Formats: sequence, C-alpha cells, structure tokens
Amino acid sequence: MIIMKTIVRNVLTNEESVYINDLSLIENMINAIILKENATSNLLNKKFREKIKNENNLIIHTSKITGQGFVFCEKHDLIAKIAN
Repeated sequence: MIIMKTIVRNVLTNEESVYINDLSLIENMINAIILKENATSNLLNKKFREKIKNENNLIIHTSKITGQGFVFCEKHDLIAKIAN
C-alpha cells in the first residue's frame, strides 16, 4: 500500500481539500464531489460512486508540461493532483 497526498482544488475559488490515503486520483475526486453535493451517506455506495465517475467523465489525464497525472471535473470546477 502506497500512501499519497492528493489535493483537490476548486479552480474558481482556489479552495483546496487534502486527502492522505492510498486511493487513486479518481477515487479522491469522487470523494470531493460527494462532499460538495452533501451526499456523504453514499460515500461507500459503489453504484453511486460509479454513477458519479461516469456522469462526470472522470479519467486521469497527463500534463504535457509536467508529465504529472491529474483529474478534472468540469461540472464542479475541480482538479485533483498528487502533491509533491
């Protein structure tokens, strides 16, 4: 198990959430969306999490500048990346 520090930032307000765990960028983005939508009762609901992933087209992109992976959610103006 590799513990990583993921930062999910609102690109409009610069508000950040920090996740220190062994989850992927996509999983931490899903957590941030669930919190933003006040749907925390569904944090462990696999079908709900999959629905969020599909509805928001959450995939890992690679920056052409840094080579670092990131996930972007246009609907919620969020970007997730691994902290240095």
